[in-house]
Amino acid sequence: MKNKTLLSYRGPFYIELISVFGSNVRNYTNAYTNARKKLFRIFIELSQNVSNYSEDFHMVNNEYRIGVGELNLKEFENHFTFTTKNLIKRSDSTILVNRCNLINSSNISELRQLKREQRLNSPGEKFGARIGLIQAVMLSQNKIEYQYEEVDERFAYLSITVKIDKN
Repeated sequence: MKNKTLLSYRGPFYIELISVFGSNVRNYTNAYTNARKKLFRIFIELSQNVSNYSEDFHMVNNEYRIGVGELNLKEFENHFTFTTKNLIKRSDSTILVNRCNLINSSNISELRQLKREQRLNSPGEKFGARIGLIQAVMLSQNKIEYQYEEVDERFAYLSITVKIDKN
């Protein structure tokens, strides 16, 4: 098996939709108990990041901001990949790319410490929410892959991919 797309979506990340997709993720990966739990938790973390922080968003009743982005779940012979992609401000890109590099260069002990620091030092702050990326790496035990693609002078796309081993 080269790869098989299990789930692909592009649009607003409404909580109700995330819930339905989450159920599908569980069903698609039912045969792989260990990977299933990790993948579901990573799915929730990264989907919430898109919903909460995408610079492309819908307003619901002029009150609720719902981020727009993409998600893809693929199955390979020995692993799954889960990818999200959303619009970010180019002015935030250096912070986000540096955060990805820091997370990827940290061991499990350093990740735990980084997660604690994020909780203590930036409650409610936009970049304090990067706990989801730390959690994804801790759960998957694989580095995150990211791609940065400039759109114009103000915006870029950031794509995050997490590999989850089947065993």
